Amino acid sequence: MLKIKRADLDQIYAHALGEYPSECCGILTIGAGESVSKIHPCRNIQDHLHGQDPESYPRDSSTAYCIDPQELYEVGSSAEKSGGRISGFYHSHIDCDAYFSEEDRERAMVWDEPAYADAIYLVISVCGRKIIGYKCFGWAESSRDFAETDLQVID
Repeated sequence: MLKIKRADLDQIYAHALGEYPSECCGILTIGAGESVSKIHPCRNIQDHLHGQDPESYPRDSSTAYCIDPQELYEVGSSAEKSGGRISGFYHSHIDCDAYFSEEDRERAMVWDEPAYADAIYLVISVCGRKIIGYKCFGWAESSRDFAETDLQVID
């Protein structure tokens, strides 16, 4: 289960609304001995990738996201240096429900294993510049697939 502070969830909502009609994205980390994740808003580089190579990246930021690999490395390395780890990722879906898409699944996998086995993926639904809701997904070893899981918001 993912745990985040109410203020951080509000910041994710603000990030999603601020990026609309593009998808927002970010990384979640947890410190050593801690149980509540911290958020790290990231820049969605999907439009840049699409502009450079539309054949390999046919979708733009209105339907896809990509965290800059350097940003992912820096956030992950910083967390690990202090004894922590990446606990999850978040992104928004634009003008549709929150769900774990096939593309979300593909990006979360390395061959037939999740790249971050313990990571939770928080998907925010934004419709018409309004937050509609969210859902969380985590790897379920029993089904070898991602399944909906809970989010605990701490006040």
